[in-house]
Amino acid sequence: MILTIARKDLREIIRDGRMLWAAALIIILSIVAMASGSIRQAQINNERAAGQSLDYQAWLQQGERHPHDAAEQGMHVFKPEPPLAVLDPGIEPFVGSTVWLQAHRQSELKFRPAQDATGLQRFGQLSPAWIVQVLVPLLIIVIGFNAISGERERGTLRQLLSIGVPARSLLLGKALALAACAFALVIPIWLAFSIVAIGRLPSAERLDVVYRMMWLIAGYGLYLGFFVFLTIAVSALVRSSRAAVVLLLGFWVAATLIAPRTASEVANVVYPTPSRLDFNNHLSHDISEAAGQAWKSTFNVDAQWDPSLPLSKWGAALKVDDHAGYGVLDQTFGKLWDTFEHQQRFQQWVGLIAPVITLRGFSMGLAGTDFAQHRDFSTAAELQRRKIQDIVSDDLVAHADTLDNAHFSYKAGARLWATVPEFKYRLPTIGFAAARYWRDLLLLATIFAAAALLAHLAVSRSLKRVA
Repeated sequence: MILTIARKDLREIIRDGRMLWAAALIIILSIVAMASGSIRQAQINNERAAGQSLDYQAWLQQGERHPHDAAEQGMHVFKPEPPLAVLDPGIEPFVGSTVWLQAHRQSELKFRPAQDATGLQRFGQLSPAWIVQVLVPLLIIVIGFNAISGERERGTLRQLLSIGVPARSLLLGKALALAACAFALVIPIWLAFSIVAIGRLPSAERLDVVYRMMWLIAGYGLYLGFFVFLTIAVSALVRSSRAAVVLLLGFWVAATLIAPRTASEVANVVYPTPSRLDFNNHLSHDISEAAGQAWKSTFNVDAQWDPSLPLSKWGAALKVDDHAGYGVLDQTFGKLWDTFEHQQRFQQWVGLIAPVITLRGFSMGLAGTDFAQHRDFSTAAELQRRKIQDIVSDDLVAHADTLDNAHFSYKAGARLWATVPEFKYRLPTIGFAAARYWRDLLLLATIFAAAALLAHLAVSRSLKRVA
């Protein structure tokens, strides 16, 4: 019975023509998004890998110079783009890709792709994730708004009731037809991309991408299932197809276009972030205060770089000065980053009424393009910077100026530069993402179940009304 109803609805949807035109548009956009994303990703990763190698070679070949001058020049490290960023670029275009590891100060990532975007691109980036999050639900509404109301208007709902079709079979048959239309547009293209993407990866990374794709398919399946059952529920509850399409389109606009921006603004009010000027001023003040206390306790001087401190102590002084700032940097940046994560968790609960918000966070997390994994890279880059600082300071301590007149004439060479290891960042595994986003998947499942229950009650009520 369920399959019979589903086949009948599929034939009607195809004959109507709306499905074919909408499907063609979505398929073309998906192919364009994946093709352009794959080309862009290959180019970006090649450029960043080459830049990383060239920068490290420049460090090794810088010749003889004072170690502190070398630390001031520092080096650059580049963030690799995750394989699934083609599906969902997340925050990648807005957070930068390169960190300058300079002496004495933690740097933020630079060179954000959004800075080079055209005016048209600033309205939004076309990606497979955006297409499924925004356009596919619209397709479900367009082809399914009259799933029950249309039957009632044509008088066929009474006929279905007269031959003993139960509400459950009617609901599942129509849901299966709508779901088949939606998933037929998404699954084949995403699976084709997965096969190509996995084939280009090293064997050690392939299983991780497979697991991520399984999680993504589950999350998107629940999201689209929510819209399938919501569409059927509204179609069953209202008295006309016109009212159904107006209500459903209104919800789509509010939930997918308006709610995400509104939730972001509200989250920023609830968990405000400091301005760049306030952040830098606060950071500089706290570092200076911590360094002053460290100098006083270690060297018994009243100010940093006090003239009374002999040059033979400057190597040790550099190390004390840097280590005094590490705690401040961890605390200040950690507080800022925690605020960003609080904002994200706040928005997660708005997903109860606007599921796209929950799905976006979940999708970015499983694609490896969320803030948590950006924070992981920033932390790894900072640890590399501190490693350079400690190596340089230890060398200056080992070559201290015992005559108080030759500190700045000391030159280190290639042997010292080679003790700094090349920066190699490993992307977090599926466990990193799953530990943070299993609640989002559970929330999506809850929303899906609520929509399914609402649809069942609505269809049962509609059949009773006809009877």
